[in-house]
Amino acid sequence: MTTPYKPSLSCIDLFAGCGGLSLGLKEAGWSGVFAIERDPMAFETLSQNLLASDAPYASFENWPAWLPKTNHDIVTLLKDESMRNRLRSLRGTVTMMAGGPPCQGFSVGGRRDGTDERNSLVYQMLDMVELVRPRVVLIENVEGIARRFVARPGEASTSVADAVIERLSALGYTSVFDVLDASRFGVPQSRRRVVIVGIQDCTLPSTELKATLDDMLNKSAIVVRQRWGLHQTKNVTAKEAIGDLTGGIRVECPDSPEFESAVYTKAISAYARAMRKGEKTGRIPNSHRFSKHGERIQTLYKLAHQTQPPGRLSKVFLLENGTKKDKKVLIDPSAVVSTITTHPDEFIHYAEPRNITVREMARFQSFPDNFHFHGRYTINGPRRKHDVARCSQVGNAVPPLLAEGVGLALRNLVNLLDKQSTDVFPAPTPTQNKKNSTLSKKISGTVAA
Repeated sequence: MTTPYKPSLSCIDLFAGCGGLSLGLKEAGWSGVFAIERDPMAFETLSQNLLASDAPYASFENWPAWLPKTNHDIVTLLKDESMRNRLRSLRGTVTMMAGGPPCQGFSVGGRRDGTDERNSLVYQMLDMVELVRPRVVLIENVEGIARRFVARPGEASTSVADAVIERLSALGYTSVFDVLDASRFGVPQSRRRVVIVGIQDCTLPSTELKATLDDMLNKSAIVVRQRWGLHQTKNVTAKEAIGDLTGGIRVECPDSPEFESAVYTKAISAYARAMRKGEKTGRIPNSHRFSKHGERIQTLYKLAHQTQPPGRLSKVFLLENGTKKDKKVLIDPSAVVSTITTHPDEFIHYAEPRNITVREMARFQSFPDNFHFHGRYTINGPRRKHDVARCSQVGNAVPPLLAEGVGLALRNLVNLLDKQSTDVFPAPTPTQNKKNSTLSKKISGTVAA
């Protein structure tokens, strides 16, 4: 599927991860300037899909020569004064700076730690905004960024979203935030995210900007669904999303010979056909590696299929059956899946007694199948906080269809503001120029009354 939108607006992607936001923005017609991602495995995925000469979604054609095409740490970059000067040189050339700073400290699904050092990375992004001064700022994060951290009973500080908007206001941006559900854009997942949008020197007050953005997001959601051949209002169910990845002949996994994979079965849903990108039945999907489950886990999963309703399994059921893990979800094939995390073992396939695979996670996130993932499949223990394996790359990503919808809405918003600016300050006609010149001379006393 080719994009109907010609790239015309430029964008920097910070905390880019494996490239979900960049992919969606590219599909919406945004042209990448450069992307910053700390982890080498995540950057390898982004590079192979968006930077390489044979990349299926080649973007970033104008990547600056002074920034090596490798993984970078934003904190280290901002400590380099020569790099700061390079970034300042981009002022007036970048339409948007976008990014999803690490969310673990904000997430209500995790420990929600107000002291998590990763929380400060959103302010590093704002430092980058101050240097580059893009026209538009887009920040995507979990709902928790808009909730106050409670320091002590009865006391709460401001939310991070409020603090970000205050800082953007000081930099000359009118800013608003909205809560979006990815399923609205055809993503088969009930993933709710906050998007903060800031517009430099905006001609609209914040209330009108919020209403205009909401309207454009509603319209872009329909456009995205139409473009991908999806129903305009019905959610894409879990079975529609991964049904063709289920029940295929087991084969050796191409990149992990000691593990099994399976071949595609027939794609019967519009969503599966769109994500397949022409991949034929009988071929082996990328990153579709099955976990090796012991007998105890297989017994647990079979019992869940036989006795438990779809949804999150009760702690009582899990404890009674020998597992201390407090979150496992039996996927409902007839509904969207709940928010995909970085842990594939939290989700039990609806038809088979196994965890979902990385490719199935990617389907739930709306990554096309020709978007291939690189690096290790999983990482356990303390290294999970520092290294980003395939499962974490997918779970941390912005769903590309959501990113596409937001990208379309922001394109239309910029176009509207440009039109309004022209209407409010129309270009003077030659006659008006002559009158203005005469008036100026009169005021200065150089023309006789």
